[in-house]
Amino acid sequence: MKSAKLVAASIVLLSAASIAMPSMAGDMGKKCDDKHHAEGWGEQGRMGGPDARHLGKALNLTDAQKETLKAQREADRPARDALHTKLKAAREALAAAVDAGANDAELHALSETVGKLHAEQALAGAKAQKAFVAVLTAEQKQALAELKAKRMERKMERKEKRESAKS
Repeated sequence: MKSAKLVAASIVLLSAASIAMPSMAGDMGKKCDDKHHAEGWGEQGRMGGPDARHLGKALNLTDAQKETLKAQREADRPARDALHTKLKAAREALAAAVDAGANDAELHALSETVGKLHAEQALAGAKAQKAFVAVLTAEQKQALAELKAKRMERKMERKEKRESAKS
């Protein structure tokens, strides 16, 4: 008797799931309020995606400023790519050493290399940010500060929401 009820309940649940799943999948790819599901978010695998492109509109950059910033990005690209390649190789070497069971001294040396490259990458990012801000007018710098404050406020709200959900 119990097994008959269990089989009947299983059939009902599987039927409900087979009906619900295709209808849920039918909404895939449609725009929604969550930016992670919106079309075009992070296009072409680039970090920043559309948000980075819209910053120029939000700051009302002139054509001359856009060209200057583009030239700066293009000039920095080879160094960024080389640093990225070095960092990838250092991470792979550390992972290979861990897999091979290397001793602590070797792991420490490899992790220090990864750390130094991360620091170098952070410094390059800070220099790029400094060069970006140097191109802006006083009004644009103020608008950038306001955008950053709004972003930080949203970030804190999301953090509080996550923490309250954990409790």
